[in-house]
Amino acid sequence: MRKNDIKNFLTNHRSRIDPRSYGFSTLNRRVKGLRREEVAQLAAVSVSWYTWLEQGREISISPAAIKRIGKVLQLSTTEQEYLEALVFGKNNILQINSTLPAEVIAMVDALNPHPAFVRRANMDIIYWNDAAKTLFFDWSNMPQEDRNSLKLMFICEDYRTRIHEWEKAARHTISAFRAYYAASNKAQEFESVIDDLLARSEDFRIMWNYHDVSKMGAGNKTIIDVNGKVNSFTYTSLEVENSPGMYLIFYMAR
Repeated sequence: MRKNDIKNFLTNHRSRIDPRSYGFSTLNRRVKGLRREEVAQLAAVSVSWYTWLEQGREISISPAAIKRIGKVLQLSTTEQEYLEALVFGKNNILQINSTLPAEVIAMVDALNPHPAFVRRANMDIIYWNDAAKTLFFDWSNMPQEDRNSLKLMFICEDYRTRIHEWEKAARHTISAFRAYYAASNKAQEFESVIDDLLARSEDFRIMWNYHDVSKMGAGNKTIIDVNGKVNSFTYTSLEVENSPGMYLIFYMAR
């Protein structure tokens, strides 16, 4: 899968580049975006070497060359980190902690009436407060194996109808999942989510092939409650320092 991830990520992102931004003509062009030889030229690597990189072959790769390729493809910082994780792996592999500290439980409860919940890097939801249950979704109604933010986006119609601008939100969730996935060095906890969704959702199969990458961080989210009322929130994602791969997500009404 690593070879396909590298190939699909690079070909997808070079297809997004307007050749004219680098002074290349768009006439008589069979492919969208930059050609392989153009990326190689701009990144100061050989065409054969870049071709082998896209094919996921075992070749000698320097961090400097990968950074030059990322610059040519106009990758964001997060996208560059993702590419490097695919190519080089991670020395500090993201671990998913299975134990929820009592202090984190107390913190989530104390944040009520503001919605808050805890999820793992693979998007498994493992704890939530009453406000999250009331205003967002009652995860306890789902089988435990489906209590996952990414899964619910695609397999639960009730959850899906609660999300304002669902497609935009779904693509953002996938892009964050992909970043965590690379940092995990393709851990089984992530693979099982991907395999399940590939089998159960056509929408996921389509969006997974976009190869977007981003981080959750902080932002805005709009939720439609059970009464049809639209509620807008800001959110912040905080990693639990002594439990790597575990995040507390806090929402505040705008």
